[in-house]
Amino acid sequence: MINPKTLLERAAQLADQAKGEQDAGIRERLLRMAEHYRDLAAHEAWAHENPPSVGAITSALSSRAH
Repeated sequence: MINPKTLLERAAQLADQAKGEQDAGIRERLLRMAEHYRDLAAHEAWAHENPPSVGAITSALSSRAH
């Protein structure tokens, strides 16, 4: 599991870098990367707050066997 705070810090770094970028294509790519990091942080935070149950894991694994 990745610490969401670390992902948000990286997103902020990328957004700051984008502000100083003169090339529009690179700026947009940096902003998309920052957004991706924010999405990952949200996912990791949700996963931390909602861990899977043993029953759910067992059910998922047994349904794959069939």
